[in-house]
Amino acid sequence: MNKTQFGVLILSTLLSQAVHIAHASELSVYGLGHLSADMIDDGQLTSNYVTSNSSRLGVSGSYALNENLEAIFQYETGVDLTAQGFNDGNGGADSAGQIFTKGRESYVGLRGNFGKILIGHMPALDQWANDYNLFADQVGDLGNFWEASGVPGRLDNVIYYQTPNYNNFDIAVTYTPEEGEADSDKTIIKSSYNSSDLMLGLAYARIGQSDSFLNDHTSLALTFGYDFGRFTFGGGFQNESDIMGIAGVERDSYSLGGSVKIGHKGILKSQIAFTNSDSENADAQQFAIGYDYLLDKNITIYIAYARTDNDQSVNFSVNGKGHGDKVVPALGDDPNVISLGLVVKFNLSFGLD
Repeated sequence: MNKTQFGVLILSTLLSQAVHIAHASELSVYGLGHLSADMIDDGQLTSNYVTSNSSRLGVSGSYALNENLEAIFQYETGVDLTAQGFNDGNGGADSAGQIFTKGRESYVGLRGNFGKILIGHMPALDQWANDYNLFADQVGDLGNFWEASGVPGRLDNVIYYQTPNYNNFDIAVTYTPEEGEADSDKTIIKSSYNSSDLMLGLAYARIGQSDSFLNDHTSLALTFGYDFGRFTFGGGFQNESDIMGIAGVERDSYSLGGSVKIGHKGILKSQIAFTNSDSENADAQQFAIGYDYLLDKNITIYIAYARTDNDQSVNFSVNGKGHGDKVVPALGDDPNVISLGLVVKFNLSFGLD
């Protein structure tokens, strides 16, 4: 199938879906554009970048089947507003010269008194990495440490179930089958408590390896956050064992952060993170400080500074995960970056018969 035929097929599929969407009870078209100008010092060279950072476009909706059951859907794609391709914070895709990049959280499913069950492309590490991450998609993102050892941000071919919310508490189970590769199935269990001021999260992930000589890569994470009104405080801990299936390879990562409102529209925030390994000279620390200013409820400008200090045997980034133009330093080098960013988002909702 050539590119023209593929494009026609995609367009036909979208048009056919649009006919069905017209009968949905609710429909939302939403998006987020996040661009920044960054000055990055990788420890050896300083360079300037214009970066698209996890920008996105999506359509979501629901179809009421009866009083207690509805079908739900979401189609979301990454967007690279620079059209550079490859590294826009959405997971990486061969999309040079294109606006649309890699698929983000997308699914179809059912929701009712039993909770909800979904099938599609769903979060993995992203289920807990952003529970309290003051620099998500900015420089200093916690994912520079938490995702660096191989737990994916999202998974393909997922079956997902979430219980109903009982007194602010729920449990979600994510499963990805083997699909012809023995022992490569993946399971994630995430429990969450969310009240008006307190957030607690506990997650366990088992990432199967297709090689029978390798162990399962496992991860256990705990997150917390408290909103005092004008102040917030929170952090998290993640332990990884048998990283990439190699027995005895472990890493602990943890973080603490806080924010304070400045006036009616400003937020000053800071976050520190550590990652430690049993291996010699394989630890790192990351520090970030920033100021967000809300021009409008949908428009934010910010300035942020972040730095990563690496031991001799590691080269953790300071501007990776949800932030584009990730720069990987040489082993032992200490990258730092200053970033000026603009975030614009929208959400158009329609009630349909």
